[in-house]
Amino acid sequence: FTESEKREAFTKAATITKGYSEALIERWIKEIDTYLVYAGLFSAILTAFNVESYQLLQPAPPDPSPAILQHISLQLGSLSYIPPSINSTYPAFSSSDASATTSSVVPTWAIWLNALWFSGLVLSLSAASVGILVKQWLNEFQSGLSGDSEHIALLRQNRLNNLEHCHVGSMVNTIPVLLQGALALFLIGLLVLLWNLHRAVAAVTSLFVLAIAVFIVGTTIAPLFTTHCAYLSPQ
Repeated sequence: FTESEKREAFTKAATITKGYSEALIERWIKEIDTYLVYAGLFSAILTAFNVESYQLLQPAPPDPSPAILQHISLQLGSLSYIPPSINSTYPAFSSSDASATTSSVVPTWAIWLNALWFSGLVLSLSAASVGILVKQWLNEFQSGLSGDSEHIALLRQNRLNNLEHCHVGSMVNTIPVLLQGALALFLIGLLVLLWNLHRAVAAVTSLFVLAIAVFIVGTTIAPLFTTHCAYLSPQ
């Protein structure tokens, strides 16, 4: 090959690499922006639920009123009339009796509810954190790559190789998986809450949750059974 042919081939390869890298980085940045908006909205909604649900983990202080009323009833039942006075054989109520009243126990479903919702919140925030980090890396990738010189072309190719070597694309694809996992945990926790509050509301909500679950799972595994399927995703 002559020197001019080598330069022409290098220029064509550099142009192809530039177009590919710019399109790839732009697509990733747009995807991350969408994920960050979703993660922010979802985290805000889930936080509002968690503010109310965590209180279920704090049992209310024991109410001494039932014990006091029971004690009064026993005292009245043990009254005896011995002229010229009326006596009770049952001892008077004391503060030690009040402290002996049993405290309420946190229900198991409340523990599961908070475990699911707080885990979902952690996944959502983790997705946002990963998205912010990856977007910073992609912005750094684009810095200093203006121009079409040989040095810039080699630098661009080197950075592309580093992106592939460090599995940055896999990290981008992990973000929606984390968000879908957070959504699944939230919906499961929501059903746990509703089935312990009102069965009719829980039954209706379960139908919608089942429908969206079937849709997501169905569209995810459909490409495994047919090559003529548009339900494709990087995950």
